[in-house]
Amino acid sequence: MSDFTNGLDDGFIRFSETPQALQKGRSIQIQSAVFIIVIQLFFVFIPLWPIRILLFILMLFVITLSWRRWIDWSTTPFAVNPSHPLMELLSDKEAKVMIRLHDGRWEPAGKYRYRLVEDDLLKGFNLVTLDDNYSIFGYLTDQKSQSSSLRRTIALLNQALGLRDAHNGEHDDIEDARDRESKDFGLLDRDWPDEEDSQDALGPIAKKLKGQE
Repeated sequence: MSDFTNGLDDGFIRFSETPQALQKGRSIQIQSAVFIIVIQLFFVFIPLWPIRILLFILMLFVITLSWRRWIDWSTTPFAVNPSHPLMELLSDKEAKVMIRLHDGRWEPAGKYRYRLVEDDLLKGFNLVTLDDNYSIFGYLTDQKSQSSSLRRTIALLNQALGLRDAHNGEHDDIEDARDRESKDFGLLDRDWPDEEDSQDALGPIAKKLKGQE
């Protein structure tokens, strides 16, 4: 994990270490442990070896899936400073966000929200700024398709930026970005995350962003 934070400015905390994310990380570990224990119990109480072999294969699959899920969560590619609302410290200092690109560089997030756009040359996805020019912020991932975890990452990032702007007293331009998307005629291939995805991403933090708390 030290490689993941190389180049990150001192004082910044990666998303997976914020209070809400730590709770989510613990729930991932508990769910995985429960599944594995249940499979082991079946293994002990069912003496038939063909079924035991299937259970053993299933356990390996669950372990692999759980490990991948944990890695995806713990390496969510952005970080916040202690003043950011995600840290829940009630600071009156400026909140900031930094984004980790695929090459390991950490860059300060700009004032706009972001979307993913496929990179035809590198066969991955660029992070595109939702400004008037749809500027490319950088190459984010070499994943070949937009998985649910990748879509959740963008939802989390944009929510963190919204919380940052609200904390700093800046205009929240996420609705402006949505309006700009609705008026665009196919310049980008985009898909806004579902409301359920966005709310699941940060739980109470997402509700706070919507002014429900």
